[in-house]
Amino acid sequence: MTAQPVLKTDLVQTQLVKPCLVGSDLNDELTSELDRELSKELNKELNKELKKSTQSKFSKAAARYNTHANVQKHAASDLFSLIKPDFNKNKLCVDLGAGPLVNTHTLQSMFASVIAMDLSLNMLQSSDLTTSKICADMDNLPLQANSVDVIYSNFAVQWSANFSALMQSLYSILKPGGQAYISTLVEGSLNEIKTAFAALDSNSHINTFNSELHINQSVQNAGFTINSAKKRIYTDEYTTPLKAIASIKAIGATTQNHTNTRQGLLTKSALQKVCSAYPLINNKACVSYHVVLLSLEKH
Repeated sequence: MTAQPVLKTDLVQTQLVKPCLVGSDLNDELTSELDRELSKELNKELNKELKKSTQSKFSKAAARYNTHANVQKHAASDLFSLIKPDFNKNKLCVDLGAGPLVNTHTLQSMFASVIAMDLSLNMLQSSDLTTSKICADMDNLPLQANSVDVIYSNFAVQWSANFSALMQSLYSILKPGGQAYISTLVEGSLNEIKTAFAALDSNSHINTFNSELHINQSVQNAGFTINSAKKRIYTDEYTTPLKAIASIKAIGATTQNHTNTRQGLLTKSALQKVCSAYPLINNKACVSYHVVLLSLEKH
């Protein structure tokens, strides 16, 4: 397969729809319609800002990602074990959320062609691996229907703005009989960090993650057959709470998919308060990741 150039897809900027003054004779139905349209536009704008934040944080983390992404490496290994070893010689695989291509080399040994796709151009450019690369948003995939044999995605789809819609999109681009191998974070992840920051304020300081129920329902509603669904809890240990907190920043995972967030940098006293409240196990500061590993098939 001929290698494709790296394609940079910029987020489209749209004018935010603002409330307008209307005459008193405007009926309730029209007012309701305007409210609905305004809500849609506001949600679109919010998603774009969150997506830009995600892109920025992962781009900044590109240089140090490989050093700190320990849990991701364990999950990748477990996900590889789910891949059927036979009949892959002529197949096209998309490494969705490829990051710095840490898993792409292994996928190249399994499949005839591999396309590495990621939202962060810096992540893609940080690797010298020769393969097709596409810089694109997983929530707006630039791939045709029935064009891909296999999708591999490790620790990426939790950043989607709409997981249900993403599953429908993945189902669409897969060929009949195509497989998807996906790992995603679910509720319970980063609870230690959440507990520590609760001592500071009531705002959220980490991403919110989908429930296992929502994951399963979304996959099934998209039309996938679930060949395997396994729950794993991976844990990283650090000598101090500060290092534990810094670890998620080092992999770009401090991005948040909601608006109830604290703005600005922490003061020294605030950070000390957070570290003091961090739950320790045997004098170690742990960071736990609750992960669902999925083996899916399109019939």
